[in-house]
Amino acid sequence: MLGRYTYTLGTLTPGEEIILVGRLHYFALIIPFTLTALTFIVGFAGLMVTFGENYTTYGTLGVVFVWLCFLALLICTITSWFKRNLIEFVCTNKRVVKRTGIINVTTEELNRERIESVEIRQSIFGRLFNYGDILFSGTGTSKIVFNFLNQPKLMKQIIDSVISTPKSDDNPG
Repeated sequence: MLGRYTYTLGTLTPGEEIILVGRLHYFALIIPFTLTALTFIVGFAGLMVTFGENYTTYGTLGVVFVWLCFLALLICTITSWFKRNLIEFVCTNKRVVKRTGIINVTTEELNRERIESVEIRQSIFGRLFNYGDILFSGTGTSKIVFNFLNQPKLMKQIIDSVISTPKSDDNPG
């Protein structure tokens, strides 16, 4: 997607390369999609009541209820799209970056030299559906958590290889 990682691309330093881009697992969207499906079912039931034999006060309430259900459907769909497409999880050869938000933007960065440990947290469903959280612990109290990432074990292996690689100095001699 064009402009998807604009923050990270715009802040790369000379010699810095993007090694890994984390993807939010589809399981993170289960709740919004479930709410969307339930809203659709309830809205359909509201339409059935509305256009039933007795179009009375209940019919008017059914129309209002259906409109409220479709509004909830629209909000869940838009929220899911934003959650899926506007969160940055990026690992470069020099740092890890997590950026969330559109208007209220939160950016967390941790330099490679400051990373003390990388942990994976997976629930039972996480192990079944291959998603999990990766926790970066840095010196002091700094921590960054990448939530609901797809293939966390593979990502941890790549991150560990980047962290364990000795830093090459740009200044020879």
